[in-house]
Amino acid sequence: MYARVASLPDLDKIFAAPAQRCIEELESAGSSLGEAERNFRTRQRVGDIRALIIKDDDATGLISWQKREVLGSLRIRVYFIGVEEFFAPQVPSTRFGRKYMRTLQSELGNLPMLSMCWGTHPEVDRWYRLMGYRLAETYGQQRNFVLEPRQ
Repeated sequence: MYARVASLPDLDKIFAAPAQRCIEELESAGSSLGEAERNFRTRQRVGDIRALIIKDDDATGLISWQKREVLGSLRIRVYFIGVEEFFAPQVPSTRFGRKYMRTLQSELGNLPMLSMCWGTHPEVDRWYRLMGYRLAETYGQQRNFVLEPRQ
């Protein structure tokens, strides 16, 4: 598994058939697939998006980010969407995420990374923990996970 700069065909592929859990999470967040697609296309134009590849240079997920000030400090907000194949048990997505998120964090100035999650899968908290995140706050169904900078 690896990440590369996302192309427009990558976005077309992912948004043509996103995983149902991603659609449900967007809806729980009060957003829509159309809004997410516009956000990802905007991030693609500025180069702040990567395609996640399992095999054959075929995108199965997209990760994007945006530096934003949160409560007086600069953080990196992380966004993700994927197809069903990305979530298959044989895909080492959590193991890859642990290494890749640290690499990305380093490239972006070693700032805290914030991932907001509305997912309901029972393993979500465990997956984030395995990637090195900690649960920072909970607001109803929304859980905010933070990957603290390395010292």
